Amino acid sequence: MLSVLFRMASLLLAAIAVPLSVLLLQAGVSWESKVFGMAGLLIGLGPLLICIGKERESKRLEMTGFAACLGWVILTGWLAIVAPAGTAREGTRIQHRYVKESSRFRPHALGNLLPELDQFLLGFKLVPLMDRLFTSGQAHRLSQLTTEIYQELEADPDFHALGSVMPQAYDDLWFQRADHGHYFLYVPASLRPDVPAPAMVFLHGSGGNFKAYPWLLAEVADELGMVLICPSYGMGNWTSKDSAKLIQQTLSDAKRTVSIDSKQIHLMGLSNGGLGVGHVARDLGDQFKSITLISPVVDRDVIQTPKFFVKWKGKPVCIISGAEDDRVSLSSVEGAASAMTKKGIQVTLKAIPWADHFLLFSHRQEVIVQLKAWLKATTIMPSPSPNAS
Repeated sequence: MLSVLFRMASLLLAAIAVPLSVLLLQAGVSWESKVFGMAGLLIGLGPLLICIGKERESKRLEMTGFAACLGWVILTGWLAIVAPAGTAREGTRIQHRYVKESSRFRPHALGNLLPELDQFLLGFKLVPLMDRLFTSGQAHRLSQLTTEIYQELEADPDFHALGSVMPQAYDDLWFQRADHGHYFLYVPASLRPDVPAPAMVFLHGSGGNFKAYPWLLAEVADELGMVLICPSYGMGNWTSKDSAKLIQQTLSDAKRTVSIDSKQIHLMGLSNGGLGVGHVARDLGDQFKSITLISPVVDRDVIQTPKFFVKWKGKPVCIISGAEDDRVSLSSVEGAASAMTKKGIQVTLKAIPWADHFLLFSHRQEVIVQLKAWLKATTIMPSPSPNAS
């Protein structure tokens, strides 16, 4: 019975690990991805060779299988040694924070052994097979854009040391908890610790909390002297039950860590993060000065509640959307903007020509310029540090 189960498990492991490893070896760009791919081939083939060797009474095949398994142990152990530890050095601009004592960074999880960029490049090969809206052309273009962004951020020691929190996002896929209480905290070097600074809270979209998000928004934070807070919520399926509670806990922890001006906190969401923004703005609207939505998924049932209207009447909302968005059409975004405007909310809608749903990557400079102008117009800036250049 045990031999039958081992044979079935070996076949299943080979069927999963070998094709994915071959695809990773083809798509990955880092040396870690090559080692990871080779390790995947070894663990995919090793147990299978052992089974075949036993059935054929071939000691040579058995020993080859055991050698492959040993090779997997060695390569995986080496990846674990060189993987980013996720710990912040003294004076770092960005760090992991956890509001739950039971949660922590997982340096030896598979999703941290393989660089975040290579995980996405592998995903771009697979997603078009499962998502009819995600075309191979979009996958190719996003692969190029994502590679460019990650090559920039991995050259920065502070961001490289972060590793990846994608393992916690993957928990959501296995029906485990989505909320680990994690967030990225970015504090510009120019901020004066004795002066409360404005802050922006960014809710990520589907797929998880990529460290590319704080990297891109750091340019806005640096120029405007704002603290950047990026909470994580699994794969980005923000729910009404958890959103407000998570953001409240995150803000409380951030305020204990860095001096934040409670009257100058801005809420921002990308794509599916728009759902979270709706829940948070409805339940905690008094704590935020403005809303920014980028390529947003909007829950009309939430933003049309009396509670939402009361808290946001007369307050500013900015929406940035792609004119060619094939996931969330511009017409639906215009409908949501109109519904808010009719209730006295000050909505500014900016449609970027030729941009689709992934405009934060494809039109990042244009989006960043607009974010800077918008947040600067709605924020009272703190006095600059006398040591700032």
